Amino acid sequence: MHFNKVSALLLTLATSVAGQFREGFVQTDGTNFVVDGCKRYFSGSNTYYLMVSNHERVDLALETYARHNLNVVRAWAFCDECEDATRLVDFSGPEVTLNGENMEKVDYYLAAAAQRNIRVVLTLTNNWTDYGGMDVWVKQFGGKYHDEFYTNKDIIKGYKQYIKAMINRVNTYTGQLYKDDPTIFSWQLANEARCNNGPHGLPVKNCNTDTITKWMDEIATFIHQEDPNHLVSSGIEGIGLTPPAGVDKNTYVYTYTEGTDYEAISALDSIDYNTVHMYPVGWGLKDYAKDGVTWIKAHADVDKKFNKPTVVEEWGLSTSADNVPIEQRDPIYTQWMNEVLANDNIGMNMFWYVCGEDYYGTDGYLLEEDEITAVIDPFTKKLYANQTCENLDTISIVHTDLVDVYYEVEGCQPKYGTCTGGKCCAHGTRCEGSEYYGQCRPITEPPYRGATSPVEGYVLPGAKSTSKKNNTTKKTTTKTTTSAKSEPTSSSSDECFSIALGFPCCSDNTVVYSDNDGDWGVENGEWCGIGGTIVDNDSCFAKSLGYSCCSSCDVVYTDNDGNWGVENGEWCGIKDSC
Repeated sequence: MHFNKVSALLLTLATSVAGQFREGFVQTDGTNFVVDGCKRYFSGSNTYYLMVSNHERVDLALETYARHNLNVVRAWAFCDECEDATRLVDFSGPEVTLNGENMEKVDYYLAAAAQRNIRVVLTLTNNWTDYGGMDVWVKQFGGKYHDEFYTNKDIIKGYKQYIKAMINRVNTYTGQLYKDDPTIFSWQLANEARCNNGPHGLPVKNCNTDTITKWMDEIATFIHQEDPNHLVSSGIEGIGLTPPAGVDKNTYVYTYTEGTDYEAISALDSIDYNTVHMYPVGWGLKDYAKDGVTWIKAHADVDKKFNKPTVVEEWGLSTSADNVPIEQRDPIYTQWMNEVLANDNIGMNMFWYVCGEDYYGTDGYLLEEDEITAVIDPFTKKLYANQTCENLDTISIVHTDLVDVYYEVEGCQPKYGTCTGGKCCAHGTRCEGSEYYGQCRPITEPPYRGATSPVEGYVLPGAKSTSKKNNTTKKTTTKTTTSAKSEPTSSSSDECFSIALGFPCCSDNTVVYSDNDGDWGVENGEWCGIGGTIVDNDSCFAKSLGYSCCSSCDVVYTDNDGNWGVENGEWCGIKDSC
């Protein structure tokens, strides 16, 4: 569909704001986020590891988001010092560029997120050495100091080349340029930029708040020039801020010792929104609930002065490292989120962190589903109630089950976690990583029961495809797979094999996956079995494109795909029976 031809129609479906908006993209209007003229709020989390994950692992993680209506995920768009099969940056040529083959993983998680109505914050590098980060860039260009990343002209030039290649990449699943994809919430300059990166990184030569502020302005300005569609965010922790009344001026996180100045960065025209992280135990704060509430409000107040939104982007208390049990941390989390709700300009809240059921290297910060249900879901519902248009709810898509979850070693706690010291508490895993930060990783790839989700061709409304998509979806299981096909069958639709397995029969015979049980399709975001005569008179072409069929026959737009309608603010295909 050529969505650029129907923006006038969509205007009638949303509350307008003054000024121009880019169809489908998240933008700012003063202290608020807006999409197509509607004031929007975002509740989400962090799942950083998607860029090194197979399709099933991505799907399992994003399904957790979809089940809880979490509409934004923050993920890494870098892997600077990884194995050959996952490294995203290529330093080998005359210009820094992308490792195109490995970028397929980023393509996939963007397409899979779009399919579920989930936006993605793409973080471009790391202050810390996990997955490479700034020190790798410094070493590649012959430097010796961490802060050369911010000042060395050759490094800055190379980083811009990398970013430009990312912005102009064509997604192999959707056929669209990244810069044309409204699934991307924002480009983020770096994760937790500081002058130093701890005792295990490169030393610091000459760095202060001006160093990082100037660098952020230069890189953010460059991104806006290359990509006028997307927001740019800082990714900082919020350290360096005039303390509010009642807070000791010598309190670590309010000082400027780490080289960041929150107010100076918020003041930059090139930064669309600033970010706040919060780890009170590691920062030496004493009253976790009270000090956290003060921290959130102090940053929101700064951004109100500059008429900008605030994003509380990372926060957490670890049941292991911080020794805060769940029954104690949940009431604290609720107090923090109540402060988010109390500040209208905090347009997005993202806790640390979410995983799928198969993730093996978790730690005490992880919120599992029962805790998300009890603590996060009520907050999300309240947050979305502040929107000026009906919420674009997330969609649960795929049935992908982990066959054999790693089981606990008797008497060993916790089951999952870091493994400093070489010990893992789950069978089938081993300790890998540095001597300072190891994780329990599987000895072999975990077995999955289901297929990956059918992401081909799906984009959020407003996206403008620039080329034909490349059908590169790969199955990483050992099961037999097939390409999509349609074949007549002789049995009735209520006699298919999947009934015995707890799944319905499909209404048509489009096969997207085959295993030893039989042929599978996907309808209404759920797996269904192929095995009966087509009995559905409500089928339409739009299902194969990721859209639903209209309940009426009212045509509002026609293109080469077919006739389209609009219901509940969403595109839908006119039924074949109309």
